[in-house]
Amino acid sequence: MDVKKILKDPQAYSASLATPLAEQVYGELKALQQQSQALAKKLKKTQADKGRLARLFKAASANAVQLDALKLQMHSISCTVRDTELAIAQIRLATTRLLQESAAATRTQLPSRFTRTLAHYGKSIAWRWLDDPQDPLWQNFVQQQADLASVYHLPVIHNIIQTAFGHRCKILLALDSGTVVGGLPVTLMRSRLFGRQAVSVSFFNYGGPLTAYRDIAEQLIAQSRNLVTTDALDQIEIRTTLAGLPFPCVDEKVSMIRRLPERDADLEAELGAKVRAQVNKAKTSKPAVRFGGAALLDDFYRVFAHNMRDLGTPVYSKVWFAQLLAARELKASLVVCYLDAKAVSVGFLLGYQEVLEIPWASTLRSVNGLNMNMWMYRQILTHAIAEGYGFFDFGRSTQDANTYKFKKQWGALPVAHYWYYPTTIGTASRSHNPDNPKLKLLIKLWQKLPVWLTKIIGPPIIKNIP
Repeated sequence: MDVKKILKDPQAYSASLATPLAEQVYGELKALQQQSQALAKKLKKTQADKGRLARLFKAASANAVQLDALKLQMHSISCTVRDTELAIAQIRLATTRLLQESAAATRTQLPSRFTRTLAHYGKSIAWRWLDDPQDPLWQNFVQQQADLASVYHLPVIHNIIQTAFGHRCKILLALDSGTVVGGLPVTLMRSRLFGRQAVSVSFFNYGGPLTAYRDIAEQLIAQSRNLVTTDALDQIEIRTTLAGLPFPCVDEKVSMIRRLPERDADLEAELGAKVRAQVNKAKTSKPAVRFGGAALLDDFYRVFAHNMRDLGTPVYSKVWFAQLLAARELKASLVVCYLDAKAVSVGFLLGYQEVLEIPWASTLRSVNGLNMNMWMYRQILTHAIAEGYGFFDFGRSTQDANTYKFKKQWGALPVAHYWYYPTTIGTASRSHNPDNPKLKLLIKLWQKLPVWLTKIIGPPIIKNIP
């Protein structure tokens, strides 16, 4: 933290953060800047006076009285310089404490698994690959690491990936004398179009190494390189929110997460006037909402498939969503919003521990002007509070993109994603990223297809895009 640079331009510092400083914190920082500038100006003048006084000593060397007077003045100026430098140091210390407290306050607004500091293990480790994600060794370890695990570490997720898409899933375990201290689930994917790759975890935002130790996480990723030889892979992609690991990575994505109050009335008070006004606009159309499971799947899929076509993205099969909804271990559900009994805005919800997440959502473009998307998210937040969740995860976005701004207006904070490529040399890049210019033409062509056709040819394509 370059405190001197921060005090020079607090506005630039705040703008550089993923989440700008809170108004109160920014006000305190500006006050410290003003004090620092005043002290710096005083120090510069005093040091100049001290320099001019020093030049008088040679001329006064023959006059004892004048020399004593100069010494007294020099002592006084030196004390002022010392006191001013001390005051500047105290300002910088106060600035450091302010920003540290602000960062700590921000961390309390996020689930603990994103903010916990990992320890160092520092012992020799043995490695073992499991071919069955439901092996008791992995199941028990995920349960033991509940404060760090995501829903995507659960064996049921990997089982559904295998049955719905036909991809093989494996688990790399780190063991110390037979005790599991870390694990890394991977999905092995092979296609002529996208090559042969292993992803942890495919189709979702989170996954990656599960461990309480940073050095074990690093070793798990490094050890996964063996898959290149044993399974003839072209690439390995590890998805995590753990920063600073020594592998090439892509880090332009963030998840947007909002802490929820205990009462919906408190949430209403916390939301800004602009958000409330947009939600209220949708109410004039008299929308209706339903939360449920498989009974809503047809309505959900109709809107979802139509929106995916409009976005130029191949659509998942309905079977994929049906299997997720049917898994008892998952708290999966659907939300469908209606206008005149027609489904127009939908979301797929996954609940795990204290977080309710929406990995997929869609709204028909024809109702965008009615703010139905805003109204749906407001109903979801009400539902999340009623169900006792402490946080809502709005999902992944590119920072500063329109989806990022949409989620930020709800009071969501960003959590950075780090997707590591341990077999890549140099700068990592994702060839299947829809932002890749090479895919722009394919997206435009897909948008021209009829929806019924995308439901047929989309699933075989999307199952190989992690």
